[in-house]
Amino acid sequence: MDNKMTLGIILVLIGLFSFIFLGFTGFRVIFGMLLVFFLPFYILLGRFGLSRGERMVFSLFIGIGVFPSIVYWLGVFMSFRLAIVVTFVVLMIVALFLKKSRD
Repeated sequence: MDNKMTLGIILVLIGLFSFIFLGFTGFRVIFGMLLVFFLPFYILLGRFGLSRGERMVFSLFIGIGVFPSIVYWLGVFMSFRLAIVVTFVVLMIVALFLKKSRD
């Protein structure tokens, strides 16, 4: 099975189980967390020539550690909601810039 198919199956299973066990609110929270914690680092790690599986695992663990730390320190100076948005936007800009500079 190719990696895109495996990723699709994993996302469908995560969505299904989060909806069954946690309801629609849990479904939204789980996918919001995946979007915020996972996506910027997944794109950033694409720059380093890792396989798709390695990028998935590393981006999840890096996102769990780095993203909340940046938000916390920005939250000292501004509201936490604004810090979340600023951190996400900055990480996405950096990730997309590095992806464009590689191509």
